Amino acid sequence: MTSNDSTRNKLMWASFLTLVASGVGFAVRTAMASDWGQQFNIDGQQFGQIMGAGFLGFGAMIFFGGILVEALGYKKLLILAFLLHLVSGALLFVPSNAPDNAFTILYWSVFLFSIAQGLYEAVINPLIAQLYPDNKTHYLNILHAGWPGGMIIGGLIAACFVGSNAWITQIQMWEIPLASFTILLLVYAALAFPQKFPPTVGEAKADWVKMFSCFISPIFLLLLVLHACIGYVELGVDSWTTKLMENLLPNSVLILVYTSFLMFILRFFAGPIVHKINPIGLLFISSIIACLGLLWLGSDISSVAIIFAAATFYSLGKAFFWPTMLGVVGERYPQSGSVAMGALGAVGMLTVGLLAGEGIGYKQASNMSKHLEENAPATFERYSSGDQKNFAPFKIDMGLPAYTGLAANRIEFAKKSPEDAAMAISELKDADDATKQALKENLAADKEAIKTADIYGGRRALTLTAMVPAAMAVGFLLLLIYFKAIGGYKPIELDLGDAA
Repeated sequence: MTSNDSTRNKLMWASFLTLVASGVGFAVRTAMASDWGQQFNIDGQQFGQIMGAGFLGFGAMIFFGGILVEALGYKKLLILAFLLHLVSGALLFVPSNAPDNAFTILYWSVFLFSIAQGLYEAVINPLIAQLYPDNKTHYLNILHAGWPGGMIIGGLIAACFVGSNAWITQIQMWEIPLASFTILLLVYAALAFPQKFPPTVGEAKADWVKMFSCFISPIFLLLLVLHACIGYVELGVDSWTTKLMENLLPNSVLILVYTSFLMFILRFFAGPIVHKINPIGLLFISSIIACLGLLWLGSDISSVAIIFAAATFYSLGKAFFWPTMLGVVGERYPQSGSVAMGALGAVGMLTVGLLAGEGIGYKQASNMSKHLEENAPATFERYSSGDQKNFAPFKIDMGLPAYTGLAANRIEFAKKSPEDAAMAISELKDADDATKQALKENLAADKEAIKTADIYGGRRALTLTAMVPAAMAVGFLLLLIYFKAIGGYKPIELDLGDAA
């Protein structure tokens, strides 16, 4: 192996580890709803906002990071991302000492985490495309296997140490498993920082006007819209999988571990699949499978075997979305360097941060609340927060119906043993003695009603979300027709001119 090959391999695996670290942090975070709800009274929609922050900073930074990469080079931005990731981990240890500000601190910790993620992707996507110019889609799929790989590790950490159903023991300091991703930061830093990075397209004095030319292509603009949908359906659903399945599985984080394992395996074998089915065809088929998978997961199923079968089907659909789209942009718009890839990642992540995280939370929480109000009104009165809630992204009233929220700290009673629930009720600070007594006397019936409403809310959220991949299938079908009309999908070499 030559020194160049050795450097390329080290940079590849260091890039891979940035996504593993990000996946670990993300997966453990998805299991935090119960702990945060009980300790800080963070409800479903607030949890969705925190999860959304995990993509909001990512979306903004991956686009501007793509521009900064071309101006400053790969290595400087990778070091900055490393430092921001460490700071986000340190902030996790603050909320327990400042519970009144817990939501705000957690939000900004996750936001910094997402900025670091954005910088990573702004670096590693064009870096790997540059290191492997003859097989971009295959190696980008391998690179992005790091994300589900990290979710497998993080999911197992959560299954073993987070929540009352923890396999080994519930670590009362939830900050420790949540901050475990920082260990991987040190490994990839030691692997990557001593290496010499190749120059970017911008550092090589490329034409900046040509680099931004992708934005005048109607096909590229359509790809941006489709990738926004991919962000919503892939990462938005992943953010909520653990929460939505918690009443159907004994340790619901396992469904995230399982689907991540399937994604990890499938992405490693994406190359032969892409060679047999062109990437647009693969994305079209994947959209249909993802739509059907979400409809199946949202149906009235309770068997663990059937739930995992539906999750398998959904995973086959979502596995190739993100890296294959990056490969398409890399092959069709090579003159745009990291700018085109940064724009693609930005719209995907901003969609999750601004729409999907809170939007799926709204669908789950509103349907749960309304189901409880209609079918168990007495339980609804005891567990209602009294707050009117709605979903208005960008402060725009979308005409969606408002609903009365449920008290997150009380909802957690439904997940405890009778003894633990009674003790938690006695310690409530937002209820008088009469209310506490009513909660204790009706605990058994209330728990069943809440569980039923929670399951209904989760199923409705998944069913409604299935409309997104259905729309994606239409978009990819239009692209298939377009490329057939111009002679078929073909990668474009950098020296052959601009892409269509």
